[in-house]
This record gives sequence, structure tokens and C-alpha cells, in this order.
Amino acid sequence: MLRVRGLTVAFGQQPILEGIDLDVMPGQFTSLIGPSGSGKTSILRAITALLRPERGTVTLDVPLHDVGFLFQDDALLPWRTVRQNVALGLRIRGVAAGLATEKAERWLSLLGLEGFGDRYPRQLSGGQRKRVAIAQVLVLQPKLLLMDEPFASLDAIARMRITQELLGWVEREHLTVLLVTHDLQEAISMSDVVYVLSHGPRATIRARHDVTIARPRSVLETRSDPQFAPMFERLWNELS
Repeated sequence: MLRVRGLTVAFGQQPILEGIDLDVMPGQFTSLIGPSGSGKTSILRAITALLRPERGTVTLDVPLHDVGFLFQDDALLPWRTVRQNVALGLRIRGVAAGLATEKAERWLSLLGLEGFGDRYPRQLSGGQRKRVAIAQVLVLQPKLLLMDEPFASLDAIARMRITQELLGWVEREHLTVLLVTHDLQEAISMSDVVYVLSHGPRATIRARHDVTIARPRSVLETRSDPQFAPMFERLWNELS
């Protein structure tokens, strides 16, 4: 579904990324891990044409409007209600107001926010805001979901709960995902494939690993799987 070849990104004269190759297959959950400043977010921005690379190609097997992007910080509009925020993308695409509202309510219910539609973002906890942001993306039914450290700002309990909810939805719908994260446990628990970026500048793909832990998965129980500790140690050593 996604093919990146020879991607090089530079700011000024100094390349941040150089010669990046990666593939994301349909129905696959892929994670990209790397040190801070290695250019992980720049790869996502290049995929979505928010950033123009110096060299290389990005090939998508789906139209760009079928790509969802879940940012680290939510993009909720403070003057719109929760329901209006979730329905906004549908309305921009020309979906009738009644149908957009109906779909927004359905996703709020699926993500445990039934009855929160009339609230404003300032009236929500951090975990609730993140659920709204997820609903805002998934209501558009993306074929490919890009996520840029979307749970980094949450406390441990909220992060575990929301990660499990999202993982369950991805597994049920066979959604294709590319996740950028620096959390090794998160990457192993959720992924089929993990790519490791080297330190920047001139970061490259250092390694690619298949995660063969059986699905469906529990984020918590996965950590006691016999494959988990060796994989964690291998990734840690490569990052170090």
C-alpha cells in the first residue's frame, strides 16, 4: 500500500534523512522507531506531501484523501463541540449535515464517548480528547492510517487503555497503519513489522524486524510473550 524509495530530506545544507527505503503492506501494522531528531516525523510529512523531499519517491496505492493522519497533538477546534469536531472532515467532503452527525455519534459511541457530543474540548480530559481525535480520523474511513506518537502526552493508564482500544479496532477492520514512536514496548505490542532508524543527521534505516506474536493481541499480555523480551533487547541495542 505504501512504498518509499531513496527518500532524502534536508533542512538547509544538512540531510536529516538519507536513502530511506520502507514498505507497508495492506492490512499490516508497521512501526518506525528511532532516536529523537532522527527524522521520523519528516518521513510521515513526506508521505502526505506536507514536506517536499530532496530526492526519492513515495508511492501510495490509495488516493491521498484515503490517508488518515493522527498527530501527536490533537487538532480539535476549541469553538466547536465534540460532535462538530468529529463531523468536520465529513462536512468538508460534502456529506450532508444529518448523515455527518449520525456518523460522528456512532464513532463517539464506539470509542466510549456516548453522551459527550455537546461538550467542548476544554471540558474533556486528555484521554477523552485523544479519543475524539481518533474518532475524527476514523470517521473518514482511511485506507492507510499514519500516526505520529499519538499517545505520548497521556498518562500510563490512559495510554494503555486507548492503545488497546485502537489495536482492537485495527485488528477487526484489518486497517493498514504506519506508527512513528520512540516507545519500544508500544512498537512490539502493536506491530507486525518494526523499522529502526539510525541516529541523525543523515539517518538511514538501520534494521527491519518481523514481529510474529499471534493476533489478536492484548497490549499488556503481549509483554509476557516469550518473543517480547528478546525483541525488546535487540531493538534497544540497535537504538543505543
